[in-house]
Amino acid sequence: MRLYILDIRKPYHEDEDGYAGAWFNCPVDLEEIKERLGVEHEEDFEIADYELPFALNPDMPLWEINVLCRMIQEIEGTPVGNELKEIQAKWFQNIEDFIDHKDEIRHYDVSDSAALAEYLIMEEHCFGELPPELVQHIDFTSYGHELEQSDAYLFTSSGVFRYP
Repeated sequence: MRLYILDIRKPYHEDEDGYAGAWFNCPVDLEEIKERLGVEHEEDFEIADYELPFALNPDMPLWEINVLCRMIQEIEGTPVGNELKEIQAKWFQNIEDFIDHKDEIRHYDVSDSAALAEYLIMEEHCFGELPPELVQHIDFTSYGHELEQSDAYLFTSSGVFRYP
């Protein structure tokens, strides 16, 4: 995660490196910006480009971007963190909504819809306790296809996610 921060006090120069700006890794330290770009105030720079797993609002202050980046760093490497973009696109309007509800997202470490169906029926007892003689007649593949059609589930390469 990083930001390209531009010193807006300096004009573009073709004979030099172009714009007076630099890439900064997130979360960004204001003192580092001041040191590297020579700016004194936050009003002296703007974010010209970014590489983040979420979209920036034009009026989003640096401190707020840093807060979101820190929250995302906490879930990096987890299944939810690995599929952040897909999860956000399916269930949330923006990154703030995702952050507010990320703990409500359930992850199932299964490979396909039939495995999810079997897990829900046999381990979570979504239909209650079933007698063994009935279990052998359950079509997990068919029920799995029903689950795939549900808006409550998201099937990814990191497993399946459910959001209430």
